[in-house]
Amino acid sequence: MKTDLPASAIREQMELLRKSPAFAGSERLLELLSYVVEETLNGRAGDLKEAVIGNAVYQRDPPYDPRIDSTVRVEARRLRKKLEEHSRIYGQSDPVGIMIPTGTYVPAFVIKSGERDAVPLHQGSDRNIFRNGPGAVIAILPFRAVSGEAATQEFADVMTDELSFAFGSEPGISILSRATTFAYKERQPSIRDLAAELGFDAVIQGTVRQHEGIIRVTLEVSDTRGVVVTSDRFEGSVVQHADLAERIATTFVSRHRFDTSKLRARLVKPGPAAAQAHGQLYRARQLLDRQVPESLRESLSIFSKIAEDTVDYARGYSGISDCYCDMFRIGMVDAVTARSFARPAVEKALEIDPQSAEALTALGVVQAWLERDWAGAETSFNAAMNFGYHARTARVFGTYLAARGREDESERLFAEARRIEPFSQQQDIAETLSRFQSRNFARLSEMASAVTLRNAPMEALFYLALGAHFAGNSEFARHCLQPLGNMMMTHPLLVFASAELEAWLGSPDRAATLLKAGSAKASYFSHSTLACAIGDGEAALRYLHLALRKRELSTVWMRMDRRFDAIRDSDRFRALTGEAIISSVLSA
Repeated sequence: MKTDLPASAIREQMELLRKSPAFAGSERLLELLSYVVEETLNGRAGDLKEAVIGNAVYQRDPPYDPRIDSTVRVEARRLRKKLEEHSRIYGQSDPVGIMIPTGTYVPAFVIKSGERDAVPLHQGSDRNIFRNGPGAVIAILPFRAVSGEAATQEFADVMTDELSFAFGSEPGISILSRATTFAYKERQPSIRDLAAELGFDAVIQGTVRQHEGIIRVTLEVSDTRGVVVTSDRFEGSVVQHADLAERIATTFVSRHRFDTSKLRARLVKPGPAAAQAHGQLYRARQLLDRQVPESLRESLSIFSKIAEDTVDYARGYSGISDCYCDMFRIGMVDAVTARSFARPAVEKALEIDPQSAEALTALGVVQAWLERDWAGAETSFNAAMNFGYHARTARVFGTYLAARGREDESERLFAEARRIEPFSQQQDIAETLSRFQSRNFARLSEMASAVTLRNAPMEALFYLALGAHFAGNSEFARHCLQPLGNMMMTHPLLVFASAELEAWLGSPDRAATLLKAGSAKASYFSHSTLACAIGDGEAALRYLHLALRKRELSTVWMRMDRRFDAIRDSDRFRALTGEAIISSVLSA
């Protein structure tokens, strides 16, 4: 461990930590860290005792007494966890590491540059999860009905058939025949014995339960040892959706694509570690689908681990890029920070697999949202679509086209994305956001009539409610107030959601109070729309200006957003939209 670092390098690392998503909303922890770092750099490390820190950082009156006040100890434990989180997820390329060893408050400084390069990236076969071979072989065992009714067992058999058909249509995947797998319907040996007998790479099995008109399907994927690597659950009404089994199978297969060009071409097959890696990736994509800060951070952690542990699987790196782009989308990180992580990750993904549809899609998102390179983004999205049908490609391409004012093309891509992956919270969010911004309130009303309030993603519910209000359906908008108000909003675009909706519905008092106080957790764009909701055009323009300076992604919608109609004709708003156009051109 080296501690003879120049002070300038350590202070530069402190700036990186201040911008790190790991420390978002943790100003007091950063204050604690800054104090112990500066004291150490100034030769006063020996004075870093609990009482001294308590008085200097937490300014207790009467003076801090560690015998009765544990604040410093508790905060130091939290700080260690935040530093570890940053190092593990966000700081893999940092030149310097800062840590607070347990048992002391004196920070340690470590030179990190070169550590990761000490071992050649492609050395050793243990980090290659694919082997030479003719693709993947999957066994789909007959699904079991656990509620005992004949109709439920019939649905379970249909579910098995639909999964077999969907997986059998995937390039690079072979499935064991129905005659082979149904021979094990009544008797099922261990997965390990079955794998040795039938020679598959993974097995899928599941159960079906029916209760009060709702069918619930649980699916499990196990490796050849019989270890469950991932699971998922779907539910729906057969009365409302006669094609429920097909929709579940289509979604499940869409999420389980390997998206590896060599496997699609049947040049490789999964090795022993592939099922485990793929299961982790499936979990990460499930978390990414939720589009809230907590799930995005956890998703990023998993993608980073996959990228670190494998050298021939591009999806860990493309997942890292997707996480940072989505974190930027909802306002967790700024454009510069997001691009500094996303661009190298997607380039690494394409180095591993130039024909990865997922990586090409990630590149398109970086180009569109972080670099505002519209022509480059469209080229990447179209290239991605040449290498297979992927829901995320169609979804983000559709959102991009909506932001560019090409609504008809956008709707065609949304329909394609929904066909590929019928169950998707990201799809719900993309459709509601794009249709609200395109003022397609008729389609929003259709969606609102079918939505279940308790299961809808909060972001989608917010735009459905706004669309209903502006379409004259205040009754539905009011129904949305309770679920929006019950959520603890950490999403920077939704911190003011319920208050803003109340204001649009004629009750502006809470919105006015929140706007006056402001919130560091909310984006500037959401401050601006909150101001519009209470008719404060001056504040709306001021916050819009700040949102543009920060390059918040939501500003791509400002020329379309219905909420700005009251200030749209003002000279200042026109100047701001001109600024948005200019900044897009300059950054392209």
